[in-house]
Amino acid sequence: MQSKNPLVSIIVPTFNSALTITDTLQSIVTQKYTSIEVLVIDGASADETCEIVNSFILNYSFIKCISEKDRGVYDAMNKGIQLSKGDFLYFMGSDDVFYANDTLDLIFTKENLSYDIIYGNVEFKKSKKIYSGESSLSKLMESQISICHQAIFYSKRTFNIIGNYNLKYFIHADYDFNIRCFKNEELKIKYINIIIAIFNEAGLSGVNSNADGFHTELTEFNLSQNYNIIGLFEENKKLKNELNNISKSKEYKLGLFIISPLKKIKRFLLK
Repeated sequence: MQSKNPLVSIIVPTFNSALTITDTLQSIVTQKYTSIEVLVIDGASADETCEIVNSFILNYSFIKCISEKDRGVYDAMNKGIQLSKGDFLYFMGSDDVFYANDTLDLIFTKENLSYDIIYGNVEFKKSKKIYSGESSLSKLMESQISICHQAIFYSKRTFNIIGNYNLKYFIHADYDFNIRCFKNEELKIKYINIIIAIFNEAGLSGVNSNADGFHTELTEFNLSQNYNIIGLFEENKKLKNELNNISKSKEYKLGLFIISPLKKIKRFLLK
């Protein structure tokens, strides 16, 4: 990035988040890093979510709130991508908070700005578990260990290259997106061993780990790549046909005719 302090767009999808949004926004506005914009993408909440956000807007002009019906959290995130002006984008749940008030300062140092994707870890709010360490394409696909979107920062150009979140996966669209990122050799990715955010593991992703069929499709893909059962069956069938044709050929029968007396001689000499 060319900017010494790149603009960071923090996108916060909300829906009836009145009980938690204050803590989330408070953790953002107390960051020492000030080159930020905050986009609260609300799904037409029926509670006081927007009123609380608007109370923050009175004091922090870099916060904006867009409230309208949507198709879920990843639809809201896609809207945030389109509306964002930042050099880097970050997606925070409406019940998550930054781990410390210098988190963004630790991420956006001079040596990190040449990377498209910068990621770290999260701490689970209830269990206090640290998740999930340095990743790779094989870890994402074969071990099926994801990176929480609360732990990862994307350059805006990442979305220009990869596209948006696939709304087919209403729980795992961020997981699918990260796989596409790690597959793309054009993107520069860096892991930093720090805790980015405190993540509420009781949210959407904890409801049903395979409700959108993502893990089933990922497992089937891995099997098709590593154990192509249909391909092995077809190859075996082809080899059997070739052996059958060879056994019927004149050359094979001539070979048997020549070898037969040699076998008799060998048995005689071994007596």
